[in-house]
Amino acid sequence: MIPAASFAGKRVSLFGLGGSGIATAHALIEGGADVLAWDDNPGSVANAAAVGIATGDLRGADWAKFSAFVLSPGVPLTHPKPHWTVELARASGVEIIGDIELFCRQRTLLAPAAPFIAITGTNGKSTTTALTAHILK
Repeated sequence: MIPAASFAGKRVSLFGLGGSGIATAHALIEGGADVLAWDDNPGSVANAAAVGIATGDLRGADWAKFSAFVLSPGVPLTHPKPHWTVELARASGVEIIGDIELFCRQRTLLAPAAPFIAITGTNGKSTTTALTAHILK
């Protein structure tokens, strides 16, 4: 895991506590952010709390205190309609970002000139990554 230090000393809200959300929360915490996370699935919230992530229903949060809102992949930003957390973030003027944006900001801090290849998508990432590694050898 790469600690995401771009929000060190700042309060960040996060929605979506699947695999990506848990990893993102840990990266933010390791980077010095104060994270408050939530998910509509009570089991996901319990799992996050069990691994040391602060959880709390974002409906009752003071959004004016957040420096950013991290939305997990798969949670609707715009289509078919914005998730309720997106509406709260927008109404409060809180910046909405994703996990890839966190990575890009950390890369800019640590090694802005370093080349990299990003492989994303729903299907085929492992195959594409293996093929890319083979080609680059």
